[in-house]
Amino acid sequence: MKSHIFALSAFALALAIPNSLAQTTALENSAFNTEPTPMHANNSPSAAAFVSRPPVPRAATQSYHPFSAIGFATRVGLGGTGFDVATPLAIRFNLRAGGDFFNYATTFQEQGANVGVNLHLRSGHAALDWFPFGGHFRVSPQLVFGNNNRVLATAVIPSGSTVTLNGQDYISSYTDPLHGSGRIDFNKVSPGLSFGFGNIIPRDRRRVSFPVELGFYYVGQPGLQVAFTGSACDPNYAPSVGCESVNQDSGFQQSLAAFISRNDNNLSYASFFPSSR
Repeated sequence: MKSHIFALSAFALALAIPNSLAQTTALENSAFNTEPTPMHANNSPSAAAFVSRPPVPRAATQSYHPFSAIGFATRVGLGGTGFDVATPLAIRFNLRAGGDFFNYATTFQEQGANVGVNLHLRSGHAALDWFPFGGHFRVSPQLVFGNNNRVLATAVIPSGSTVTLNGQDYISSYTDPLHGSGRIDFNKVSPGLSFGFGNIIPRDRRRVSFPVELGFYYVGQPGLQVAFTGSACDPNYAPSVGCESVNQDSGFQQSLAAFISRNDNNLSYASFFPSSR
């Protein structure tokens, strides 16, 4: 009987030793393994629970540097029609350049004189678009260069018609009528500032935008030039003795100089030229 009990005890001990060794080895391995075991959905308490990373905005992942993107826009404003080309410098800065073009001509009669006016607008510009709040509002310091904006005018005073300069009346000669010409010029390079909404290079997935801009640039004191050719007659004398070429008539030249000076001062309001689109 004792031998049977001893045999059964030995058999049970033989089965228990391998299992205990296996558990001891597993505990030692887990103790020395310092890397965390990745968690899977199947190992979590609930199979429906999982962890996901929120989507990263496109603007935060995309790199913005010069010529990483190019934007093109057409524009219509007070300076005429034109275009803009832009490239990003940073997440909140664009470099933009373009040009504006406009022509307008008309004729009319003023105090019997036939007057023709030609408005000629040609200019280029470069701007730094800054989006201070990261949205669509922007502030844009700019530089207008190659400014060929000017106003040209011509006047033909018919024979016998009267023209007044600085309060003095002159009659256009019957044999050599008066012809006048004038022009207004502006500085070639002018600083400016504008405010607007919209981005030619959107920081989101849009591909089309409609920017709006309003500002001004400082063109300085415009320069007025006026000249006359022909002969002018003094109304206090007979035409046969009271007419003289304006180039030789000192009284006419003095009246013309005073007229230019007065109207040149009146043009000081045009030192700031509007810029919009």
